[in-house]
Amino acid sequence: MSNTKIIEHEFEYLVPASVEDALSKLSRGNAKLLAGGTDLIVRLKMGAVEPDYVVDISRLNDLVFISRSSEGCEIGAGVKLSSVERERYILENYPALAEAVHSIGGTQVRNMGTIVGNLCNASPGADSAPPLLVYGTEVEILGLAQDGRVSGRKVSLEEFFVGPGKTVLKANELVSKIIIPIPPENSSSAFRKIARVTLDISKISCAVYFENNDGKFRNVRIAFGATAARPIRVLGIEEMLNGEKVGMEIVGKVAERVVSEISPITDVRSTAEYRREVAPVLFKDTFEIALKRLKGEN
Repeated sequence: MSNTKIIEHEFEYLVPASVEDALSKLSRGNAKLLAGGTDLIVRLKMGAVEPDYVVDISRLNDLVFISRSSEGCEIGAGVKLSSVERERYILENYPALAEAVHSIGGTQVRNMGTIVGNLCNASPGADSAPPLLVYGTEVEILGLAQDGRVSGRKVSLEEFFVGPGKTVLKANELVSKIIIPIPPENSSSAFRKIARVTLDISKISCAVYFENNDGKFRNVRIAFGATAARPIRVLGIEEMLNGEKVGMEIVGKVAERVVSEISPITDVRSTAEYRREVAPVLFKDTFEIALKRLKGEN
């Protein structure tokens, strides 16, 4: 049994001078990125991963930014969860994301961990994933082309997740930033989760987003965490709500159908039966918060 207080595995610790240098070092093979380290260090101590190289990008200032552009709000790979949590622009425009980030671990974890790292771990229960899914987030991925130049591509967050602990990232690529479209004024969103205790990882989580088009639901997006092999949107329920009158009446009518769109499993945190039982309730509770927020009551 591994001693979880020490790292027994030997590796070479590398500190790149730039993003291009980081990509070059990743290309050596069997390398792991270190940004916040809240997940990687634990896995190293447990012997769950045994890299030859650990590439520390935490000192790359080019990856530490929260900015606005014509595309939306951009958050760099080096941004800590606590910075996202405190950013006024995010609090005002992306309340579901702010709520989700605030729920991740304790203050120490949020001061160390990064929001991009939370996504790259690709846990089905990653708290930041459902709100970022409903906001229509894109991920910018950088790699080195054959000529040695840095090349980039963007993928939607829905395409980014492949399965538990798996993303579309190649071994020699890194996520440089996430891009979240700016929600219109007639929109609302919310996030809720159920966990054993406040600091725990979700048993199940839900995020909702919608726009109010003359009293009708429009562009409804609903995402669940810890109910499938990856964070998912429930497209069938979204379709049922689009065009319907904004309010809890229709939300209540379609709530029980949520169960048919998810495929939870039994694991160390909860049972599949429990997740199916509480999913409709969590769905309604989250929508209720978003509807109150639309009216300026929350």
